[in-house]
Amino acid sequence: MKRLLLLDADVIIDLHTLGLFERIIKTYDVFVTRTVLGEAQYFKQEGRREKISIADKVTVITVAPESLNLIRIEAKEARRGIDAGELEAIAYLNTAEEDLIFCTCDKAAITLISYMELEKRSASVEKIVKSSGHHKKNLFPRHLDKMFQRCVEEGKALRIQFKI
Repeated sequence: MKRLLLLDADVIIDLHTLGLFERIIKTYDVFVTRTVLGEAQYFKQEGRREKISIADKVTVITVAPESLNLIRIEAKEARRGIDAGELEAIAYLNTAEEDLIFCTCDKAAITLISYMELEKRSASVEKIVKSSGHHKKNLFPRHLDKMFQRCVEEGKALRIQFKI
């Protein structure tokens, strides 16, 4: 059985740019929110804008509006600006019964996930790419586990500062 992976739009775009998206969907059952599907429309390849067409390769999920309000409150409390796709993905992660992993390379989103104590249900792009068997060093700095862990630590510090 494949593991379940919830992706953010930036990750989808970057995986296409790096030629790794097909590898990921062979390793994981990929979930995306409606907003993320709408945000991940194009990527650049050799200077050209290429269309992303993944609707038939992923499970598109809908998030209940009431779930979004809690995440908005948490983001405001943590003083983090989160875009609509990440907001939906974190809301789904927060209420999902499935054992899925959220992957984003957005620092504010990673920090918020940690602030909400959801960091064990998330992973860096580097980690998910390596688990799919790709070990080349062609990832962007925002993909690295080192950056991901710094954001997790920042989220934990904010949780202590604002929640306790």
